[in-house]
Amino acid sequence: MQNPKLILFDSVVFNTTDKTMHILDGSLGFYDYRHIKRAVILNERANHRGKSTPFLAVVPKGPGRPGVLLYSFLYVGIKIVMADHSILAIYISKEKTQVGTNQYWEDQTKAKEILMLIQKIIHKYAKEEAYPGG
Repeated sequence: MQNPKLILFDSVVFNTTDKTMHILDGSLGFYDYRHIKRAVILNERANHRGKSTPFLAVVPKGPGRPGVLLYSFLYVGIKIVMADHSILAIYISKEKTQVGTNQYWEDQTKAKEILMLIQKIIHKYAKEEAYPGG
């Protein structure tokens, strides 16, 4: 049996042997990452985190917008849409933050790193679907 190759982040672990992702903060559990269809970084209002379908209450990313003033506390996360249209969440922020703070930019940087990996996965498995066997 092959040793699993793990790609570790605070909020999610990717296992390249099993082709799974283990979400540690958000939609807890193990998911087959070959079924990811789309992913995007979003800011969810802090008071909506974990209370409904992920990322229904989003906060604009840019400063100076009315939404930022009305809903100033948020969590940075990644919204994932699977092939069966289910929606998963990976929360990057460990604590609520605000747009423009150092914590916000650190969370955005972490989210971009994870999103880049997810986009590579999407590209790889979309290509394999289009051209089975190579």
